[in-house]
Amino acid sequence: MRQRLINKTTQPQETSTAGRMASRSTVVADAVSLPSLLFDSTLSKEDWIEGLKHHSKTLTALLLNDQIDNFNAYLESQFGSGASEFKKGLTEIDYKPILQDLLQTAILIEHSTIPPYLTALYSIKDGTNALASQIIRSVAVEEMLHLIMVCNVLNAIDIQPSVNKQENYPTYPMKLPMNVDFYIGLETFSSNSIATFIAIESPSKPLVKAPKYDHETDSPALYSQRAAVQDTNLWTLENMKGFIMENVHTIGEYYDVLFFYIVIFQIIAYYKEHGTLPKNFEELNTGGIFTGNPAKQIRPEQYYGSGGKLHSVEALAGVIAVFQEIKGQGEGADDSIFDVDPSQFEEGMELAHYFRFKEVFHEHFYLGGNYEPFMDENGMMPVSTPPNGKELPVDWNEAYPMKPNPKVEDYSKNKELHAQGVEFNKTYKRLLDAIQSAVEGNQRELEKSIMYMYALKEQAVNLMKQPLDAQTNAGPTFEYTDL
Repeated sequence: MRQRLINKTTQPQETSTAGRMASRSTVVADAVSLPSLLFDSTLSKEDWIEGLKHHSKTLTALLLNDQIDNFNAYLESQFGSGASEFKKGLTEIDYKPILQDLLQTAILIEHSTIPPYLTALYSIKDGTNALASQIIRSVAVEEMLHLIMVCNVLNAIDIQPSVNKQENYPTYPMKLPMNVDFYIGLETFSSNSIATFIAIESPSKPLVKAPKYDHETDSPALYSQRAAVQDTNLWTLENMKGFIMENVHTIGEYYDVLFFYIVIFQIIAYYKEHGTLPKNFEELNTGGIFTGNPAKQIRPEQYYGSGGKLHSVEALAGVIAVFQEIKGQGEGADDSIFDVDPSQFEEGMELAHYFRFKEVFHEHFYLGGNYEPFMDENGMMPVSTPPNGKELPVDWNEAYPMKPNPKVEDYSKNKELHAQGVEFNKTYKRLLDAIQSAVEGNQRELEKSIMYMYALKEQAVNLMKQPLDAQTNAGPTFEYTDL
């Protein structure tokens, strides 16, 4: 079952025809057709930005919600009468460097969340905060899944993913490579670190359906290189990233815009091959930019993590499945707090990351709560609504007082501690090396990741038990190191 992800109360997929969708757009966006947005080198940058806002929302809303018939009607309304006089600009762009940059940024976004989540998890003392530990662990595993699926997208486009080089490492504290106003870092388990995790996973939509109490579900199981282009062409990597920096505030929004860019280059590839523009999803789905070797795909049977579903990618439909999974797990599916449509009662149904972390922060589950005071007439409530269901016990004192964002050089005066810090980083490098080898086609290397994850926890806890000064202890640094 594909998950419907876009807020239907604010997006245009509610309408049955492309014409009615266009009527809800701004005057400027109405004036900028999709062919003009793609090919018109005389288009002003202001009109290009407004057109990009409109068409990215429309196209993304339709395809990521499986509204294929409406998408076909949208394409027909844009391309059906034939494109007037096309300019060459966009068709001459080398899409690979652009998508490599944007998809590698997606890998960095996913990667940058994993060490903070693992640090908070490892800092919880054994035998305490079992439910909170389970929640953080489940999210960390799913972020690893997201990283691997983005690698699948890169391989499908015949671009080699990179996860283990020094430039692929997050450096803490850091801001996510989007328009956000907060820093993420390596901190012990605390209300402050969980609040940061909530900010990381913040949904792009303002409302969700209020959860309904069902005693059957009240169980622990739910708990930069530029492309060479013409100067007159607006589709440069600089402009595309600039649009993201100005208009993207959440991870979900980043994937929406990235998905739109992928579809744009698939449309251009179709045009270059056939001399006409695609009229339906079937024409757009296969071929084009998807020239990668299927043998490099990581498939569900080769992934050993729990939680979530891994999707391989050989066509546009695979990209849709990947982005649906990532967005659904992060911010909820179909205006819900769940990561899949709860009406389907799928095995493994779970709250989206944002809502799982809110349960820990507020020390209550969502299920079983009364949300009538927050609900509108349609049963929708703000995503900011706190959980008020069954109590989720949290003891914030049962965590090691790790120094925030430690560096190995902080341990230079203690030879043994320094060696332990270096060894932890070597183990983390081996984990990334195993993933790198797997996405290069050696999928069996993923088997080693389980062993490395166990070793990481043991080494991290040993670090966190050792005082640095009167107030703080040591901790893992997740810094790049050579083996």
